[in-house]
Amino acid sequence: MNKNMPTLTQDPDARYLAQRQAPASTAVWFLLAVITMFFFLFAVAYRIRMTLPDWQALNEPWQLAVSTVMLVMSCVAMHLCYRKAALLPSLRANHALLVWTVIFTLGFVFSQLWAWQALLSANLGIGSTPAASFFYLLTGLHGLHVLGGLVALSWVVLHAGSGHRNQLYPALRLCTRYWHFLLFVWLFLLGLLRLT
Repeated sequence: MNKNMPTLTQDPDARYLAQRQAPASTAVWFLLAVITMFFFLFAVAYRIRMTLPDWQALNEPWQLAVSTVMLVMSCVAMHLCYRKAALLPSLRANHALLVWTVIFTLGFVFSQLWAWQALLSANLGIGSTPAASFFYLLTGLHGLHVLGGLVALSWVVLHAGSGHRNQLYPALRLCTRYWHFLLFVWLFLLGLLRLT
């Protein structure tokens, strides 16, 4: 039997095996590593700043719970979308899940702005206390990364819509990896802010 002869498989990802090994995947892993180091250094700075005598703990607004739910739902929608794209790689087939992903992601961003508004209403601006400054810094930087993910997802949709349908699934797979990473970072930041 010829070992090079292709065989039937039940794995829906099999036809995308070559694309999964593309340099884009390595680039995304590299990006995630850089962002991880970025937030790690800010977390270290946060912990060091806490040890100074003028530190006053901040009561985080309850809107952060809404943010967490929104981000979890956006990850679920994105994951379902990329799994569906493995079998039906078309924008029409995945339109609803893509829309839900964008809605939940924007919901996360707006709930973050809502949390900022709650702090401002309590006279806790950016420069009011060191804890408040770190809160705006960490949540703001994470929000920018979320918006960057939306920009990348928009490019994926436009690229697939311009005749590159076969690249939809591999691109959504990378986007899903990024979305899960954003959720991981958010839970880390939430724990850092809540437990310190």
